[in-house]
Amino acid sequence: MGVSSSTNNEKANEEAFVRSLGDRYPLGDAELRKWCWCYNALPHHPSPCSSDNGFLSSLAVCSAIYNKPGPSVSTYDALNERIESSSMVSRAIAIIEENIFPPGLSSRIAGGLGLSLKNNQISPLQSPPIFPKPSSSNEEIFAWEYSYYSIQSIISSESVSYELQDFLEGISSSCGRRGSRSTLSKLFHLASVSNDQGRKSVDASEVIDIAYRLTVATSYLLDHTAKRTPDNNSEDWKSFVPSNDAKGLQSMVGSLLNAAKKLREREGSFGYQNKNVNNKNVNTTVNIEEFLEWAETTVPMMASSLSTFLHVLFNFFCQKNEGNPHRFPPGVAPLLMPALSIDQTDKNPRVPLSSPPSSFFTEANTSFDLFALASTSITLASGRFHRLFSSEADGLSCNRLMNALIGYGGPTVVIIRSKDIKGKCGAGIFGAFTNSPWDRESGEFYGNSDSFLFRLGPEPMGVYRPKGDESNFMFFNPEARSKGYDQLAWGIGFGGTSKEPRLYIDEILDGSTAKDKDLTFENGPLLSNKDESNSYCGFEVEAIEAFGVGSSQVIKDALHARDEHRKEAQKRIRHAMKGAKAAFLEDMQSGLVGAKVFKHRDEMRERDGGCDMDKEG
Repeated sequence: MGVSSSTNNEKANEEAFVRSLGDRYPLGDAELRKWCWCYNALPHHPSPCSSDNGFLSSLAVCSAIYNKPGPSVSTYDALNERIESSSMVSRAIAIIEENIFPPGLSSRIAGGLGLSLKNNQISPLQSPPIFPKPSSSNEEIFAWEYSYYSIQSIISSESVSYELQDFLEGISSSCGRRGSRSTLSKLFHLASVSNDQGRKSVDASEVIDIAYRLTVATSYLLDHTAKRTPDNNSEDWKSFVPSNDAKGLQSMVGSLLNAAKKLREREGSFGYQNKNVNNKNVNTTVNIEEFLEWAETTVPMMASSLSTFLHVLFNFFCQKNEGNPHRFPPGVAPLLMPALSIDQTDKNPRVPLSSPPSSFFTEANTSFDLFALASTSITLASGRFHRLFSSEADGLSCNRLMNALIGYGGPTVVIIRSKDIKGKCGAGIFGAFTNSPWDRESGEFYGNSDSFLFRLGPEPMGVYRPKGDESNFMFFNPEARSKGYDQLAWGIGFGGTSKEPRLYIDEILDGSTAKDKDLTFENGPLLSNKDESNSYCGFEVEAIEAFGVGSSQVIKDALHARDEHRKEAQKRIRHAMKGAKAAFLEDMQSGLVGAKVFKHRDEMRERDGGCDMDKEG
């Protein structure tokens, strides 16, 4: 059984049709064909899995089982693999809907994809299609797939339906192809309701919680696809159940509400009279303009929470890419919950290897603070947090922290937890991100503008980026460098001046300070200063950690740079010691050492009433 030669005209018409769609939607030809088939398949070609799937699950199943037929790819083994993948994605989305998503979120996502218009048109799913038998030849498989995956019914229509246009636009916007602002708008509308005036608004905590849960769900999907286990009884999903970290969520909510308040004040509107965001009388809703402005400046990667989830759901369960890892399309930067790893180069044998990677992010798969940090920068959003230093494992020592950082050749995050100081500063979690290597000790600042200071809580979250006035980004000045004679701050600093950095980690940890403003970074508090008349706040370190961040390759290269830096340092020390030893031996051979050593005895003999050192007592 084969395919007749008349298919050549059908192929030509199909290619022309797909190209015409490409003029309107920012999707590749292969993607457009796939989505046309998937959309057409929803009411007429039922899921090969359960018959009670929701629209999001059914669409994911269609995406997993889809294939563009061809003699080299139409085989029974490949078809069977796609059927197994469709079963996996169906089970995965069921777990997500039951344990990770809030009620109704899947339906709202499907509606954002343009599927809501079909809700009233779809009849109950029919029985699964009859797939070819294992004994079928590749030619028979190809013929069956050519018919099953046909989009001729769409092409033969006089015009593209409005429903299909809405669907392709929904895919383009929700999957990040229309840009981050369009995706943020989709995210906003997942939580939006209309007020009395018909204007859309969202509860600040709800829209942030949705972005967080989408990111956790993405982590679960990635873990699930990596294992590709058919075990229906596996309980691996339990480590991805979102945490009840109300403090972390409320800190980000406070940041959004404060930003909305400032925007309303600029525009002459009012509404936020109480600074306490936990007060039930305070308006906790924001409109889309307020949400967009806040997200784009404070947490720009939040836009990718929806697009990343959908891309993984629709593509990572598809047929294996010949051993190559799945990739995100150009222009789409993913938001992933960073994986935590530990630097074992100088591991303390007293610390068991089972110790948690971080005292800040104890639940690595679901940590809200980790999600918050990942949302601030593309470097933090799509890779690993590789622990270089932990005060819990390595001791509360700035010298050890400095030793862990010096020579590291990549971006880093330093996170601090401070103690509550009665009457002065409240406890808090804050720190700094730098994208430049810690490549030298210096009494001068270095680094670049891809850096910022941040506060994670418990007060409203803050992200303070460079404002362009100064370039005092990072400072690494151990006292030993100048033997203490330079009169500068000794330790690690960010912003401010070399004598008074804005965020300063003192070398002996008894004079660390945090300020609300400087000329390099945007103004804003790092700590809760109980003395509001003073923008200067000294703090006591309770815990501190440093992470190398970025992709696995970036971290590998940065660790190699640190190893080379250490080798060079050891070489210089050996050279200095060798030079000192050679000079000492030369002095010994010339008799100069003896003259120096016993010079004081000769001087004493020459004094008036001097003593005879050789005289016996």
